[in-house]
Amino acid sequence: MIITFGSINVDFVYEVEDMPQPGQTLLARRFRTEAGGKGANQGLAAARDGAEVVMVGAVGQDGLAETGLQNLKTATDISRVAILREPTGNASIHIDAKGRNMIVVAAGANLAVSSDSVEEDLLQRANVVLMQMENDVAEVEKLIRRTHASSATSILNLAPAFPLSEEVLSLCDLIVVNEDEAEALAGWLGCGVSAEDLSARLGTGVLRTLGGDGAEAVAFGDKVRVAAMSIEVKDTTAAGDCFVGVLASALDRGLSLKEAMQRASIAAGLACSRPGSQSSLPQRDETDRVIF
Repeated sequence: MIITFGSINVDFVYEVEDMPQPGQTLLARRFRTEAGGKGANQGLAAARDGAEVVMVGAVGQDGLAETGLQNLKTATDISRVAILREPTGNASIHIDAKGRNMIVVAAGANLAVSSDSVEEDLLQRANVVLMQMENDVAEVEKLIRRTHASSATSILNLAPAFPLSEEVLSLCDLIVVNEDEAEALAGWLGCGVSAEDLSARLGTGVLRTLGGDGAEAVAFGDKVRVAAMSIEVKDTTAAGDCFVGVLASALDRGLSLKEAMQRASIAAGLACSRPGSQSSLPQRDETDRVIF
């Protein structure tokens, strides 16, 4: 079972030809509203890959809450999602003709989520605790420490990149970063940007995603490099979240690090091949068909 402690957002998605520049007004080619948030996306990706997922987060008492929860409630346990006075988190996403994106997030209720919502009995039943950085940093740190003292594997997606102490980072079993986040982390630590350099400095597992060049990791006693799936890219919005969620799902059911990364890479490729955030996340059988 996976506990996902993370953000729940509603995405306002604008498809544009080119990214807007400062002071510029552009007309979008298309607009849509979708459920999103790193925590929700990763939790849903894991659930669609076959994992049992308990979602821990918060939404507001507003019209956006139902949209934010619409997919989670059909695939995950949302009994620990709080309904608070703060507004439901939301994000403005611009996607250009090349599938690249620019995102601005308003955290809202996500910053009021308490790690106490992960009660001790639940933590003791979990195989994996999956976290990101769109919640209050102090609450993420508390949960990292509690997970370290348990038998569960902790996975921290350091996204968006926000400084945590070296001591706290070293308590994680696996830290997942993309290229930009790896550069930020390396800058704070004063070391190289590779997964090997970061892992050596922190004394824990590190996985670095490399976009079209795949992913690399040094973790759990293994050093692994996997290729990216070759596919026509339509929308990269949820690709990183898909990778992390499917990685957690695969590790939860006992796959090796290499097998988990290969599976996650394929699932992320499938997500890139179609538009949308949560709507792009593949089901388990879709990923299986590519693998087998």
